[in-house]
Amino acid sequence: SPKALKMQDVEDVLSSGGEQTWDYAVNLPERGDLVDKYTLKGSQFQVPLMEFSGACSGCGETPYFKMLTQLFGERMIIANATGCSTIWGGSFPSNPYTVSQKTKRGPAWANSLFEDNAEYG
Repeated sequence: SPKALKMQDVEDVLSSGGEQTWDYAVNLPERGDLVDKYTLKGSQFQVPLMEFSGACSGCGETPYFKMLTQLFGERMIIANATGCSTIWGGSFPSNPYTVSQKTKRGPAWANSLFEDNAEYG
């Protein structure tokens, strides 16, 4: 019977044309200006400023953070308390947050280990 996962050599996978698919996906035109971004439907056409989080599979936090970056974009300020989102949100050397291609700005992120998060932010 077929299995859910099939182990393959990484060189075989990379040589199978995945680069074309990646290039196509990252070069899709932005359509956020064509809709009202202040509606539920329109907010989902905005480019998210959160990319590859590295969170556990099935993590419930990451869809909310993605949506928040679509709603608030580069104006978003994240004052994070220590926890799971600190691990996937700020582990050196990677960071899941990115910048807008138009303004080259993105969300501001900071973490507080000892302070009250509401007071810190």
